[in-house]
Amino acid sequence: MKKIFLSADIHEDKTAGLKARVDVREILEKEGYHTVYFPPIRKASDAVKFWKTLSRLVVPGETHIVLEYPCSIRKRIAMVYFFSRVKRVKFYGVVHDIASLREGSSNREDMFFLKMFDGLISHNASMTAWLRQKGYKKKLVDLQAFDYCLPAAKDFYAPSVGKPVKIFYAGNLAYRKAGYLYEKGMEKLDNVELCAYGQYFEPEKLNGCARISYKGVFDPHTPDLGENYHFGLIWEGSSLETCEGVFGNYIRYNNPHKFSLYLSLGLPVIVWKEAAIAPFILQNNIGFAIERFHELETIGNRITEEQYKEYVKNVALFADKVRKGFFLRTALNELVKP
Repeated sequence: MKKIFLSADIHEDKTAGLKARVDVREILEKEGYHTVYFPPIRKASDAVKFWKTLSRLVVPGETHIVLEYPCSIRKRIAMVYFFSRVKRVKFYGVVHDIASLREGSSNREDMFFLKMFDGLISHNASMTAWLRQKGYKKKLVDLQAFDYCLPAAKDFYAPSVGKPVKIFYAGNLAYRKAGYLYEKGMEKLDNVELCAYGQYFEPEKLNGCARISYKGVFDPHTPDLGENYHFGLIWEGSSLETCEGVFGNYIRYNNPHKFSLYLSLGLPVIVWKEAAIAPFILQNNIGFAIERFHELETIGNRITEEQYKEYVKNVALFADKVRKGFFLRTALNELVKP
């Protein structure tokens, strides 16, 4: 066996948090990877058993191992790194999240483990530049966008531009993460209907604002919104003026998984102009960027019917790609290429 994917235990549930990891496993298995469960290493006998399992699969000099980062127990990364050196196999990583980058904390521990990989799939050029700045010198490949695998294609874009403009937002709706949703200034958006889906909604903090429609939670593996929307929205933080705070700053570097969800549902995207994913959206003409949240109020007047249809047509090309695992498959093939 030449290609091994180490998978932590994934508890199948109906939250979006594990969807990306489920998709990675599915895509790699379709690419011929042999999935090996990465067990907790609580004692020496656990380590010995796991070592023997891997040893039976590897072909020195030919095998490579792929692991997602972060790993639930990062000490296990060191074990695989040591194994890869002894057995002369390559050890690659798929980055989902970098906690120190998200939190603005010390990156010493993250970089200690990340440098153990022989190559990494980074989210985008912004994250890649950050990794280089922090001392990662091995091969880096930009993912461009996460995939969002779906068993069947189903689009939820509106047939034409209208008023109010219906905007779909999915994610963690907790006040500490998406505080802007609860701002009183939201009530000034007369021409926008913002529909929010996700967990941890706190209606008691809405300050009487009627511009938010909470739609509940859908199964991320088979999303069915029940209605159509004009755009999906990428905006984080507590302010309507700009994306700020820990979560707002993080989208300067990461690819939000909600972006892939929107594409998979056929929706054009509105994004904060300083988000790392903004250049991808603009270059491919699949949506537009805003500086301040209240710019949404003028969408109905700014976007022509022809422009909207062009967005929808372009999104359709990427919807098919993310549904089928194109981006990870492409990046991984580039990463492992000699």
